[in-house]
Amino acid sequence: MNFIKQIDLKRAALHCFYWVFFLFFYYSNKSDNEDSYTFIFIYCFKILAQATFGYGLIYWIIPKTLNKKLYLLFIVSALGWLYFIFALLMMLKFYYLEPKFPEFFADWLGHKMTVAERLTSFKLILREFSFLTYPVIILGFISFNRKQQRLLKLEEEKKSMELKILKNQLNPHFLFNTLNNLYTLTIKKDSKAPEVIAKLSEILDFVLYRCNEDYVSIEKEITLIDNYIALEKLRYSENRLDILFTKDIQESNKISPLIVLTFIENAFKHGVINETEKAKIRLHLESKKGQIIFSIENTKPQNDHKPLSDKSKIGLENVRKQLDLLYPKKHRLEIEETENNYTVKLYLTL
Repeated sequence: MNFIKQIDLKRAALHCFYWVFFLFFYYSNKSDNEDSYTFIFIYCFKILAQATFGYGLIYWIIPKTLNKKLYLLFIVSALGWLYFIFALLMMLKFYYLEPKFPEFFADWLGHKMTVAERLTSFKLILREFSFLTYPVIILGFISFNRKQQRLLKLEEEKKSMELKILKNQLNPHFLFNTLNNLYTLTIKKDSKAPEVIAKLSEILDFVLYRCNEDYVSIEKEITLIDNYIALEKLRYSENRLDILFTKDIQESNKISPLIVLTFIENAFKHGVINETEKAKIRLHLESKKGQIIFSIENTKPQNDHKPLSDKSKIGLENVRKQLDLLYPKKHRLEIEETENNYTVKLYLTL
């Protein structure tokens, strides 16, 4: 009873339909002088032989040999199984079908052969082998195609899950930095704190609710960047920061949310915080047909020669992984560091 409950009835019905289809296919090619009952009766046995070979190969030999990369054993086992089914079919014909329906087999190639001759006749073996295997080849192709579709679906699910994990790593990192800025202003009881809270509210709305999708419009990403820059400008005076964000939006494309924000965060973190003089940041975002280009350049503090922190490296590695997932072979990231400047250029092909 448990075995019956485990049977997928829909799948079993499809397999039955597959072999019934072959029966009708053979029947449609029968000659007019052949009796319908005789033809169907004989070909039911032939289809049974084809099915026995096919399911033995697919559900027994392949899992035990080919799936375990035992290629030589697979070839030997498959040929041995095929010959075994061939031998059974030859004996069935010799001892049962031919005596019962002699007229039907009168023109058959092996009609005048003994059992031993049939089992060793290369010509007959080749002919019957091709008959036994071609429905199995079609069935195997269908099975392979379904397996590939399942693998693609699993790959997409894995990709989606990995992206969610990466975004969950990035968002807290971004929010922590922003809240840190707010904390500094509140400690100083700066009058800019309410404006910072308003900007932070807009950023939180984007990060928590609007960037759950893989892609957002370029206009939404620009709004996020503008809010982030406005928030940072409230923190630094004009004597500390010279920032310019230029845009060239020829076409409204979609972009992965927060994908460029890590570079902007790093520009402020490493180009402004430790700068005793006036820091300079230049951002440019271009959106045209089939491509998005983002570039950012910031000056490096002359008194700070520390390498990138572990958190910054995690952020950059995070972005690289997202780019590999969202823009496979369709992105180019160029990072150039000189004594005085740090430049990032990102090219996205859509």
